[in-house]
Amino acid sequence: MKHLDDFYLFVKVVQHGGFSHAAAELGLPTATLSRRVSGLEQSLGCKLLSRTTRKLQLTEEGRRYFERLNPLLNEIEQVTGDIQGQSQSISGLIKIAAPIAISNTFLIDGITEFCLQYPQIRIDLLQSNDYTSLLDTDLDVVFFSGELPDSSLRARRLGEVQYGLFASPRYIEQHGTPTLPEELDQHHIIQCWPHRNWQLTHQDGRRFHLKPVPRLSVNQVHSAVKAAIQGLGIVNVPEHYVAHHRENGQLRPVLAGWRGGQRPFHMVFHNRELAPVRLNTFIEFIDRHMRERLVSTWIKTT
Repeated sequence: MKHLDDFYLFVKVVQHGGFSHAAAELGLPTATLSRRVSGLEQSLGCKLLSRTTRKLQLTEEGRRYFERLNPLLNEIEQVTGDIQGQSQSISGLIKIAAPIAISNTFLIDGITEFCLQYPQIRIDLLQSNDYTSLLDTDLDVVFFSGELPDSSLRARRLGEVQYGLFASPRYIEQHGTPTLPEELDQHHIIQCWPHRNWQLTHQDGRRFHLKPVPRLSVNQVHSAVKAAIQGLGIVNVPEHYVAHHRENGQLRPVLAGWRGGQRPFHMVFHNRELAPVRLNTFIEFIDRHMRERLVSTWIKTT
């Protein structure tokens, strides 16, 4: 079929969410790729893509072509991979976004392992806490901490990030440590987004709600932890983030038996039936990485 190569280019443009990313993977000039797809549209007598300054969208005809062609081309890539060796066949760019604290700790370990196993893969990782706006982009995967704003999103729940209360030995020496959550009002509090209100849970099921008046309020975990290490006050942060600081004695748990709360952790992605092989492979790899490597105080897997 004389248009087969151009159909392949069209599918790659859609998979990558635009001409520039697809051109980079294919090793073609963006102008050449755009011209080839435009020529395909002229030959078919219909528009496949609606081009705007903000994003690329499929027309109804383009959607129908993509839904039929994408599985076929994925199958061809998969067969080629089976013959030539999987690690060599999985290649290209995967665009990811994740919360800053999570991506700086256990997630970057999984991403690094994936890249080492599949040397032809390239990762574009955006570290941001602006979750809601990220879900409206053309990213391949968005790691989302908290309840999903839209239940119709295609997502996989990876587990729950556990929070805990911590303070430095210096602070404890100067101010003592609370034995009951009611005593927290008598202490200096470092507040970190998104935990404006603290929902504490005891291991026996008791709950305590606190709306602290903070000595310091920040929107990045790194800053909150650094202030706590220097002795400013008690902080409520993800346990995985301070594991190293606990091990070296810079921080100690406060209120034994009480947890500082928990937040669900999701992996959000586009329709996997239409996804390239590399994306499906990445999703399964990261899911397995979480469940096999992080069954600890870092994250409670489901």
